Amino acid sequence: MTVALVAGAVGRLGEALLNAVLSRGGYHEVVALAESPMALGIRHLSLADIDALPELDDVYLSLSSPDAGSSRSFHGRDAPFVLVDTGNCLRIAEHAAARGAKRLLLISPTPAWQQLGSFHRALGNELELALSRLPLQRLVITRPVATDAKAGGNWLQRVVHVYLSLQLLMLPRSIPHQTSEQIARRVILALQRSPDGITVLPADRIEALETDG
Repeated sequence: MTVALVAGAVGRLGEALLNAVLSRGGYHEVVALAESPMALGIRHLSLADIDALPELDDVYLSLSSPDAGSSRSFHGRDAPFVLVDTGNCLRIAEHAAARGAKRLLLISPTPAWQQLGSFHRALGNELELALSRLPLQRLVITRPVATDAKAGGNWLQRVVHVYLSLQLLMLPRSIPHQTSEQIARRVILALQRSPDGITVLPADRIEALETDG
């Protein structure tokens, strides 16, 4: 029986990821990381807190944007789920590895301007380096373009929203803008198709997963 953990099932991308893992991942059971376990009545889906994880095969970690508050769903659908950020991501991964997980995928939204060079094609920060030291068979880092800022909020949040909107308008064609649903489908393919070891996939390589066949 194959079991996957989805951590960070918040906001549009997190919700799309959880739905895609349930419908396309091919797992017998999907566990969503939650503040406390509860029954949602959805087949093959259970909720567990970090200290009650079952034996795992795969892990999907979806990092929230820097403005953690805006990452939550407006309607509160994602209220039961743990928000994953740079502060708790490594701890979650360590617990998952201790429960037997051998394959881990990290979704790390990256601003458009950082996608233009070559730096984003390698491990880029202390978190990713720490993840690479875990006893994993396969680690896949994906870097879709970060686009989740909302128009509402205080003046600074509105300025950030305008800035990110301008970034999208100036994106070269080599850096695709992808919907949350497209990203979710493609990262599942990334974990399934990537070789053992460490793989880093920027936005253009994520998009190519569905066209490569």
